[in-house]
Amino acid sequence: MSTPTGAAASRLSAPASLRWRIVFWITVVVATALISVVLITRSLLIAKVVENSNSDVTQELQEFQLFAQEGRDPNTGEHYDDPYTLINAFMTRQIPDDEEIFVGLVGDTVLQHDFTSIDDVHADPLTEDDPLLDVMFAAAQSSGIYDHPERGRTHWGRIDVGGGEQSAAFAVANLSQEARAEADQQVRMLSTFAAAGLVASVLIAWLISGQIIAPVRQLEKVASQINNSDLTRRVPVEGNDEVARLATTFNAMLDRIEVAYRDQRQFVDDAGHELRTPITVVRGQLELLEFSTAEQRARSIELATAELDRMARMVNDMLTLAVADSGELVTPAEVDVAELTIDVEDKAATISDRVRLVQVAEGTAVVDEQRVTEAVLELYGNALRYSDGPVEIGTEFHGEGAARVLRVWVRDGGQGVPKEQLDTLFSRFSRGERARMSQPGGGAGLGLSIVKAIAEAHGGRPYVESIMGLGSVFGMELPAPQVEQEKENTQ
Repeated sequence: MSTPTGAAASRLSAPASLRWRIVFWITVVVATALISVVLITRSLLIAKVVENSNSDVTQELQEFQLFAQEGRDPNTGEHYDDPYTLINAFMTRQIPDDEEIFVGLVGDTVLQHDFTSIDDVHADPLTEDDPLLDVMFAAAQSSGIYDHPERGRTHWGRIDVGGGEQSAAFAVANLSQEARAEADQQVRMLSTFAAAGLVASVLIAWLISGQIIAPVRQLEKVASQINNSDLTRRVPVEGNDEVARLATTFNAMLDRIEVAYRDQRQFVDDAGHELRTPITVVRGQLELLEFSTAEQRARSIELATAELDRMARMVNDMLTLAVADSGELVTPAEVDVAELTIDVEDKAATISDRVRLVQVAEGTAVVDEQRVTEAVLELYGNALRYSDGPVEIGTEFHGEGAARVLRVWVRDGGQGVPKEQLDTLFSRFSRGERARMSQPGGGAGLGLSIVKAIAEAHGGRPYVESIMGLGSVFGMELPAPQVEQEKENTQ
């Protein structure tokens, strides 16, 4: 059995879709919120039932206590001095609520009134063997809650009555089972509505998530249609939200990729074209060796070696540009600009004695000394090829503070560069028509592009100023912010 590979394998191992994840988390949040509401509501309802039951028991006991203090026997007009008569009189005059039971105990005699004859909503009296009697009158505490096997949870309270020969007490029992059942019914209804709301939220989340990820799917569709032969497709941008900004960023990325791909194709085409000429020359010279005289062979070897050297320089230049494209071309460090300028002049003098140092900047700058030297020597060699007189070099600072820049330039007295060629002069494999005519076997047009790469790697720019018939100035502007010590020395 074959195993899935590539895109199929990644699709099989991919997690759930973004739409389902959005729906899942919305469902989790809504379900958590609804469950919390149901649980909190139930707790509040049960707490209310407990509070009402305790309050009713306390109220009835307070009313009995007030009756015991202020009530008078209608036969004697005096306060009740007999617990039995007191309890019986109170139970006769006071009708308990529907879920309440009044019970008196005098000695071993249990006092109760049957209120079920009034209506069928009052609770039945307690039987003599009801365990609630023992709980209420035998307990050490005067109140509590008892889970009755038949009547459910019961809240009770007791007041001991003195003044007689026998022990006496009055108790109130509040049956909360029906109130709890009503609370549970409300919770069930709330749970039903919550479940319906959860289902509705899932459907709404499904619809909303579809609208949210629709632009993402459009982006995926456009990305899947992009190939080497067509980089022109773009994602439609609608609105100004995060997804729209993502589409804008994606389109900008495609613009950069398209430009880079076009430049790469152009670079490869130009490199192939430039390399084809020396290869042809070398091949032709080698084919002539077998039938050439000694003098002709020496000349062929000289030409072939020259062409191979030119190919080597071209390959080195292309490697330099490749390093520049990777962003690792320069390693800046603080250098003394005056010393750097003198070193460049010394190296230029070994190439040709036509060099003239006319200006030296005083100060320091953070640059890559070797790359700056390489760029200046490239400009110097370019000036030597396209001019006959002296070639001047120099350095100078422009501006102050953070805006200060270091200018490194080379001036020649050649014919100049036509204005229409200035914009493309630093492009790769661009030498200009006049340069090609004057130097048909010259370089590949990578020198100025290397200068541009070195300048831009420093955060600067290359520049050219040219007047036809008078000459040109080629140079670089590199950021060189003025440090505090230099400011003080300047002042």
